[in-house]
Amino acid sequence: MAQIFIDAATRQNPFESSIGYVIRTDEAVLEFGQYLGEMENHEAEWNALIAALKQAAALGIRSVILKSDSRIVVDSVHKNYTKNPKFKPYLLDYQGLQDKFDLLIIDWIPRDQNKHADHVARHYLNQH
Repeated sequence: MAQIFIDAATRQNPFESSIGYVIRTDEAVLEFGQYLGEMENHEAEWNALIAALKQAAALGIRSVILKSDSRIVVDSVHKNYTKNPKFKPYLLDYQGLQDKFDLLIIDWIPRDQNKHADHVARHYLNQH
């Protein structure tokens, strides 16, 4: 079973975000990230979720424990609902990706347990 850690990094001036995610399997630890440009942090966290799941599916991973320090994303996924209209397309994307996995568990973790994904996200933010 793979473990995936996701995070977003955002700076205010100028307002810009990036994402980072780490996929740990028995064989490897893989780092991925992307600069997103102008985007608020919660939306970037959703982008990290979708990008990480798409990457895992592309790698043929079928069982995942995904960990995020974003309560908004984790709670929305667990409730299968978000009241923020901006996040609804992301929740729909997530629901569409669920079928690609035999097992998909998403857990909230404290920020201090998500340092690797945070480091990757900040790396991509600082490249711009």
